[in-house]
Amino acid sequence: MARTKQKNKISDYNLGTIIVDIVMLFLGLIFFIGTIAGKGDDIAAGFVRVVGAVLVLVGIFELINFLRIKDKTIFDWIVFIIGGAIAITGAVFIINPAPIIAIFNFVFGIIVAVYAIVIIAVAVGTLRPSGAKYWWFSLLFGIIALGLGIFIIFFNGASKALTMIIGITLVLGSIGGIANAILASQAKKEYKANSKILDDATFTVESTTTSTETDNKKDSDNDNVKY
Repeated sequence: MARTKQKNKISDYNLGTIIVDIVMLFLGLIFFIGTIAGKGDDIAAGFVRVVGAVLVLVGIFELINFLRIKDKTIFDWIVFIIGGAIAITGAVFIINPAPIIAIFNFVFGIIVAVYAIVIIAVAVGTLRPSGAKYWWFSLLFGIIALGLGIFIIFFNGASKALTMIIGITLVLGSIGGIANAILASQAKKEYKANSKILDDATFTVESTTTSTETDNKKDSDNDNVKY
């Protein structure tokens, strides 16, 4: 029962999230190195515009999907209106990113804080019970990222300093997430190895028991033979 529970805890963690962590690491390095190179403001504006472009694409997708529907329901109209609002918001991000940069710290801080909480939850709730070694490593990075995320939310300084702090936070958060994925993978391999050893031992015991029972039965049959 305990082994099944352990297996479920390991399987529940999706190792595919490592792709997100790698993207975050790459983005964090761009923020950090770009700020050092004196391009912090340009990077912040560029990031907002990229987000805007994604929102526009989402809105266009919803529009195309809406036009393809023949029998439109009230739900379809609601989705269409929401998609239009998303596209307009994205266009505003692209045309004038300055107002978004003004609240950049608040939005980004919340995103980082939420992701850090996920890292902490996985480390404590999944890796530790599954017996993963060094689970505290990802926990440590999660706690640091959470602290920096909260700091970013209430940050009220120069934008260049903000982009550098965001870059550092993204790098630390991604390291914690990648550590989670690696530790979960190792725990899964250890579980499979231990399960194989247990299965082999169980098979040996059952084979021995079966062989003994067969021999005992033969001896009993021989004793019952009448001469």
